[in-house]
Amino acid sequence: MEGGRRTQVILIVLFLCTFLPPIASKPFASQETPLVIKEVVVQTSAAYSWLSPIIHVVTIAILLALYRYGQRMGRLADAYFGVLFLFFAFGQHIAVTPSYGLTMIAGNLVMILIVGLFWLWEALKPQNEYVFPRLPAWRYWVIPFSVLAFWFPINADLTPNFSPLLLLTSPFGVTFCPTTPVIIALLTLIYPRVNKPLVRITSLAGLLIGLFNALSFFVMPGYTAWMLTLHTPLILVSAYGLLIPRLAKKSHSSHRTATQSHE
Repeated sequence: MEGGRRTQVILIVLFLCTFLPPIASKPFASQETPLVIKEVVVQTSAAYSWLSPIIHVVTIAILLALYRYGQRMGRLADAYFGVLFLFFAFGQHIAVTPSYGLTMIAGNLVMILIVGLFWLWEALKPQNEYVFPRLPAWRYWVIPFSVLAFWFPINADLTPNFSPLLLLTSPFGVTFCPTTPVIIALLTLIYPRVNKPLVRITSLAGLLIGLFNALSFFVMPGYTAWMLTLHTPLILVSAYGLLIPRLAKKSHSSHRTATQSHE
């Protein structure tokens, strides 16, 4: 199967994953699905919160090393991101819940597992070139959204909390939604010298999960407007990751036309 067609098949599989229902040891009605998901997320977020400061520090160190040493740190970064996605797949989506027993959010688990495996394959057969050229100013819009995702300033009751301490203790690194926009943003800053199928696969998974999180505002009890706001980096940066081939090409064409007109 050719590379382009293989990528299309994977993208279709990711979309189909959204239709996989949660699996629980105790039966539940379909209208209870948001409650099932909420209980799993609450359990897993609490269980792994102690890892958050470690992952924050390691991530900052890797990003600085990528900027300083470039491609020499590429395999390490790819493997690190792959391991994070595998952790999200299993650690964030399987839990023993009070109401439903052993529960698995199957759709998200399979989707993120696929993303993680592709990142590990990238580590083995690297295509990402972590060289940071000077870019048009508009392409740096992802940076403030990445900072917001990294900070993720929120309390346990889903109200705003702008404490600087959350720059080390937020859910970044232990949950998919704050972490993924930072990773995709990094890829957009080195585009087009990237593994393009990897960008598409990671971005589609991010967009699908981001949109379903946005729907939670309407169907999940206790889901606040601030929680919805903090998912805008995931939605916007993921959508941008899917669109960047066209946007970058259009920008390049416009720049070349403008240059020729001045000659």
